Amino acid sequence: MRVRGFTLVEVLLALSIAAVIAVIAYQALSSASSGAERTRAALAEINQLDRTWQIIAADLRQVLPPSAGPGRTRFEFTGSSLRTPGASAEQLVLLFSRGGWANPLERLRSDMQQVAYRVYEGRLWRDFLPERNLPSEEIDFEFEAFNQLLLEDVEDVQLRFLSREMVQSRGRGVLDGDRFSDAWVPEWPPLGGQPELPLAVEVTIKVAGIGTSVRLFEISQPSR
Repeated sequence: MRVRGFTLVEVLLALSIAAVIAVIAYQALSSASSGAERTRAALAEINQLDRTWQIIAADLRQVLPPSAGPGRTRFEFTGSSLRTPGASAEQLVLLFSRGGWANPLERLRSDMQQVAYRVYEGRLWRDFLPERNLPSEEIDFEFEAFNQLLLEDVEDVQLRFLSREMVQSRGRGVLDGDRFSDAWVPEWPPLGGQPELPLAVEVTIKVAGIGTSVRLFEISQPSR
């Protein structure tokens, strides 16, 4: 009994089909792997943004009110939106003093911090150092302070502040509606204003690949 084998053409055809299937399977696996990697990267960026919001909230919960000392301001609270958003931005956006600095190692230091948030070349930094009762212009936060990188690929940071005078003049209207904060001031302290804390701060951060994120923070007021 004669057994007929495969011809050369049939073998080559089978190999070609197997090669095509292998290429399709590889492309599908590669696409799935790339998609998973992009998802992991996006989740990491979102987690980092959420962590940034937690740090800002913790700082603003402990903020100290500005108080005038002999010949200088003891504690400051200043803020300003990015004037020129983009990857080349270089600006201090928030500066204040805060209390409640945890000291688990019981070091010989104050429980107060000077904190600065600045944007430099698309990165949001948090700079902090022990409160030394010095005006900010005498401190080089970039080199003297501890520098904590919070976010990368930052495209814009916008701030708006609610003053006590605004609430007194406009009433609850400054807190109502979808565009309630449009009447708030974009810088603090306002022109000609007193060195005091705002009642609230709205912070908007735009990050490439994530989009725009907004948070509203109420500022605890000192007892009068």
